[in-house]
Amino acid sequence: MTTVPSSPPPLAADPVSGPSVPARLRIVAWMLFVVALGLTSMIVSVRSTLMADISRSANADVAHEVKELQNFASTGVDPRTSQPFTSTTRLMEVYRDGQQLTDREAVIIYNHSTGQATQASGASAPTLDLTSTDPLFVKMLQSPSGATSYGSGEVRWAWVEIEPDKPSQHLSVITMSFTASRVDQLNATIWLMVGISAAVLVLTGVVGLLVARQILRPLHDLRAAAASVSTQDLNRRLPVKGRDDIAGLTEEFNGMLDRLQEAFDGQTQFVLRAHQEISGPLAVMDARLASQPATRTVLQQRSQIAELQRVLDDLQSLTQAERRDFAHLTPDVEVSELARTLCDDVESMAPGRWSFDLRARGTATLDVERLRQATAHLARNGLQHGDGPLTLTIAPSTDGYGRSGLEISVTDEGPGLADDDVDWLFERFTHGEADGRPRGSGLGLAIVRAIADAHDGTVFAVSASGQGATVGLRIPADSSWRLSSDHDPAVVVSPATAPSSRTSAATAPRVSDGEPAAAHNDGARDDRPRDDRAHGDSGEEAGS
Repeated sequence: MTTVPSSPPPLAADPVSGPSVPARLRIVAWMLFVVALGLTSMIVSVRSTLMADISRSANADVAHEVKELQNFASTGVDPRTSQPFTSTTRLMEVYRDGQQLTDREAVIIYNHSTGQATQASGASAPTLDLTSTDPLFVKMLQSPSGATSYGSGEVRWAWVEIEPDKPSQHLSVITMSFTASRVDQLNATIWLMVGISAAVLVLTGVVGLLVARQILRPLHDLRAAAASVSTQDLNRRLPVKGRDDIAGLTEEFNGMLDRLQEAFDGQTQFVLRAHQEISGPLAVMDARLASQPATRTVLQQRSQIAELQRVLDDLQSLTQAERRDFAHLTPDVEVSELARTLCDDVESMAPGRWSFDLRARGTATLDVERLRQATAHLARNGLQHGDGPLTLTIAPSTDGYGRSGLEISVTDEGPGLADDDVDWLFERFTHGEADGRPRGSGLGLAIVRAIADAHDGTVFAVSASGQGATVGLRIPADSSWRLSSDHDPAVVVSPATAPSSRTSAATAPRVSDGEPAAAHNDGARDDRPRDDRAHGDSGEEAGS
């Protein structure tokens, strides 16, 4: 069995038509996206620029070494003889000894005649294999200049060939610049920037959440006000602060509440005025008919007048249901006394057709008169849609939310509730086709729902098609209740009541608890002669 609040549920938002993420989070998410995009672009741009600088610096180092070697070869003198060099071997010895290589530079001297090579390197420059198995060394011998990846960076080189008269002194000098150390330093700097950017993003997110919360606070107040607005209280207004867009929205919201309150007050006054204006003439007409002989025509006319009066009373009750003072809850109501009163009420409506399942004992906080009104509507609904015996149940129960409390329900042996009827059973002005039976005003079970709502309770319907229906309300207990159940329940059967073949609430396959359901629905007093009432012509409008 499914239990829902007796008031209709609010319309759910369409998850497809709009976002489900709160506006504050969406604002912060977009802000973080823009900041992250900016920081990422900055980091990528900085790294690209610095990598280009490293490459240009490496090229400049190589070009400088080549130019320096060329100048030394053309103008240098042997420090031993103070004469120009006569041997390339001596030239390279003096050149190598006088070089101040940086930590990323290296020089290779290769003798073409012997195939031997020697390397002079800076502190962090790697030492090459200098054999034919070293692909980098072979590549440098094949190309006078170039660049290739090496380690975490790259190596750039250029070589100068020195060809003296003697073939044994044919040398090539390869100058190299390695960028790995500078690339490692750059990467460390970039990772530091990434860490700082992450901290900036976190700080931006926290500050953004706080700022967005502050900016959107009026919208949250607006939402809370809209959620708290009901027909019982349309007096709440939001303070207007500032002259921004949110202040304008707040003004419009307050104006909407003003219009709603005006419309609701006008509707309420109209119903109350209509009740006053129409009840008087109806009472006069009924009094005149009462003074005439009780012919069939007179009885039918009086029955129609009673039906009109009942509709007016129902409309007035529904209008009052929108007010906070609709129900006057009285503490320490004796449930057993209430049960006897309700039994007397329904028995007077159709003598001999009722059995009673009375299992509740103790005290509760209830509005006795409203519960009598609700029980009368439930009884009329059952009489309208069932010719057989009926059962009034007053017993402790548990609703679909797990709340224990008091159940008041009526079970009939009518045609039951169709699946399609479940959606509108407790709605206003709804009718079911009950095998040609007269239909009521469509207000009775709506009033039952309003009374259940005033007690913070639920309404429910249990039925199997063709096997009758059980319709009732459940009122949850609070801390002031002292409710108990008889383990040996007293089922009081009216003398003229046949044994019931109804489907019980525990085994009925078709259940609707608190949802708008089937064709049972109507409402109030029935002043027709007993013969008409005994045939179930009570003006209810659904199909049980």
